[in-house]
Amino acid sequence: MKKIIAIVLAVSSLFFLTATKTLAEWSAGVSASVGHFKASGQESEDGEINKTVSTNTLEGKFGYPSLFVEYNTGLVSVGLDVIPGSVETTEIGRTDYNIEPGQVCTGNDGCNTSVTNKAKVEISQHISLYALVPIMETGVFIKAAVIRADVATKESLATGSVYPNTDMKGGSLSLGYQYDFDAAFVRAEAGVSEYDTVSVTSTGGHKVTADVDGKWGRISIGKSF
Repeated sequence: MKKIIAIVLAVSSLFFLTATKTLAEWSAGVSASVGHFKASGQESEDGEINKTVSTNTLEGKFGYPSLFVEYNTGLVSVGLDVIPGSVETTEIGRTDYNIEPGQVCTGNDGCNTSVTNKAKVEISQHISLYALVPIMETGVFIKAAVIRADVATKESLATGSVYPNTDMKGGSLSLGYQYDFDAAFVRAEAGVSEYDTVSVTSTGGHKVTADVDGKWGRISIGKSF
């Protein structure tokens, strides 16, 4: 992700060095994206770490709109992309049993009783600052972005513990093609996103860390003015 940030900063610097009134041009538009994202992580409970892949990997396919505005200097465009509203993951649950390895349950000692914990995550205020570089006059472009978003946890835990909300940061790289009409333009692009590790600790002392990455495709319609 550090490489992506470096690319964005390097390309964005051209904006300040080359912008002129004759070349400058504003654009705005809307995008529709479909992405496949995967979150994998681990839970630390009382010093024990649960890394089981089958229970700690969540994959999902999401469709979402976004709005963008950008400033074209002639050599590079610097823009801001915002996903309005929020995206919510599928709720996942896990059942834990009150039994130790090798323990034999007898009578009404409470052994082998179970509790179910459920959780899901809502992502909002997803904002991307990007630099778009056209490849000569072919219509093809490369885009690099830095991302930040709010993460709200929504859980129902048998212990009564609550996880705090947090935020996450990341970056993306994409390759696309732009076709210009007389009054507007259309873009198609495909890219990958990677986010920094997110870590939260519940009021009960349980710590969860997760890594998120994904692939996506996008169609955008915009107008320059």
